[in-house]
Amino acid sequence: MAARYKFSSHENFSHDDIDSFGYDWERNANRDIAPKYPLKVYLPRTTEDVVEVMREARRLGQELKIRSKGHSSNDLVLTERGAVLCTQKMDRILELNEQELSVTVQAGAITSELDKYLIARGYGLPVIGDHHDITAGGFASVGGFNPASLRYGIFIDNVLRIEAVTWEGEVVRCSKAENREQFYRFIAGTGQYGMITELTCKIIRVRKTRDLVRNDQTNYRSLDEYLAATTRFIEDSGDAVMQRLVWFDFGRFLKMGQLSAYKPTPRTFVHVLRDWAVYKYLHTLGYWAGRLPKALDVAVKNVAILHVMFPPKYSTIKHVETLTDRVLESSVGDPTRMLAVIAPVDQYEPMFRGMYKLLRDYRKQYKCFSFLTLYVKALKSEYLEGLSPGKRFCEVMMYLGVRPEGMTNEVMERLVSELDDLCIQHGAFRYMHTKTVKDPERRHKIDPNAVYNREVVPSRELEGAGR
Repeated sequence: MAARYKFSSHENFSHDDIDSFGYDWERNANRDIAPKYPLKVYLPRTTEDVVEVMREARRLGQELKIRSKGHSSNDLVLTERGAVLCTQKMDRILELNEQELSVTVQAGAITSELDKYLIARGYGLPVIGDHHDITAGGFASVGGFNPASLRYGIFIDNVLRIEAVTWEGEVVRCSKAENREQFYRFIAGTGQYGMITELTCKIIRVRKTRDLVRNDQTNYRSLDEYLAATTRFIEDSGDAVMQRLVWFDFGRFLKMGQLSAYKPTPRTFVHVLRDWAVYKYLHTLGYWAGRLPKALDVAVKNVAILHVMFPPKYSTIKHVETLTDRVLESSVGDPTRMLAVIAPVDQYEPMFRGMYKLLRDYRKQYKCFSFLTLYVKALKSEYLEGLSPGKRFCEVMMYLGVRPEGMTNEVMERLVSELDDLCIQHGAFRYMHTKTVKDPERRHKIDPNAVYNREVVPSRELEGAGR
């Protein structure tokens, strides 16, 4: 087993072997899903290689999908008879500019490895995914959220410049200030217009593995109280620098809300010791998940879930960023499904209630869910506020335990369709790397990238890069 899997326990399969080309993130939700293998795989190392690939695919008339680690479940990276361009070999860090406070990387650079490089030099990415295998290009292609998004926005708010290659094989260099139209085609574009090949991203001076935050946690048994408290927090998060807002529903007897506001705290010996001891224990749980006999695996996962519900009081910034990835193992117990919504803050409560009711109704009618969790993030995002000037947005991510016997493909399609209708009704958007409807007209209404490209004729509908 590769050494890096000691650092991540999000799922117990590789993203890097030949077999992985037949799957995307939906494998977590449906372990019996049939693979879709491409007939051809490209492994470019430079922008010039990508230009050659694009032109060859166009000349041959072949379907071409772009993938990094396949961390999507919306038919973005799979093709059964076509070709795949894999960004795995485009993983170089090109420049660290300490004066500008920026770093330039190729699209296939893994953000966790990039952050490790920056941490060693006293810097860090403002926003990074909680998963070990997310790449910079993939994250920029979908948006990118994390617990620090209440302060630093989403990942694409921190992208200064990009280089991209269109489906026609033309190289484009752009930023928010120069060639702005092209910039907003590719950012959060899920590969509709081609491939991002290089990115220049903001960095911040921070000591993620040393600076401590204190978890001021409040728990709620009443949904009404939870929604009132989280609404206030989304509107004004005060001096919190990170967040974890979750509603847990494990069935009839256990429902609770968690509001964790992480605030800077002095680095004392006692606080450091508590952080070290607790996370040593938690990461040991995460390491053994998926490596034990089934009954023990499930028991370990249940203990880990309790620690996610009641996270440690003192943590380093890095430990908060990677809590769920290094503690929970998605391949143990019920398969899991992610669906995510970007909601206007003024529609947060009705959207939350509508989504929660929809999930409970499906659980009751189809016996398709074992547990329901809804993660909420307050967002301070220039990109999202550009969707509707004067409005702020928040994310609601549904992390769901699936009972395979009840969750048929037909039930899943119906659920997603009703969820997308709910978004259209409330002026919300979908996080497009999670499953949505396929109808182009309806999809256009829930895709935030479409708002920035109303005057652009789509060149290829959702043909591209997932995370």
